[in-house]
Amino acid sequence: MESKLDIVTIVSAVCVAAYAAVAIRYVARYDLGFSLQEIRGAAVAMAAVIAAPIAFEIFNKNRGKAN
Repeated sequence: MESKLDIVTIVSAVCVAAYAAVAIRYVARYDLGFSLQEIRGAAVAMAAVIAAPIAFEIFNKNRGKAN
């Protein structure tokens, strides 16, 4: 079994994530009544929370390798 992701898997994951983001934005905007600025601020904060562990993992993997 290969551990590499193929292009179809990556594209599918990106499309599902985009659809989920649009659905969450719609609910936050029209059902919960948040303003666009509030949604934007929360989105930026969550993107940082999600990106930080990923960045730490990538940098820690490359740290032990010689150039």
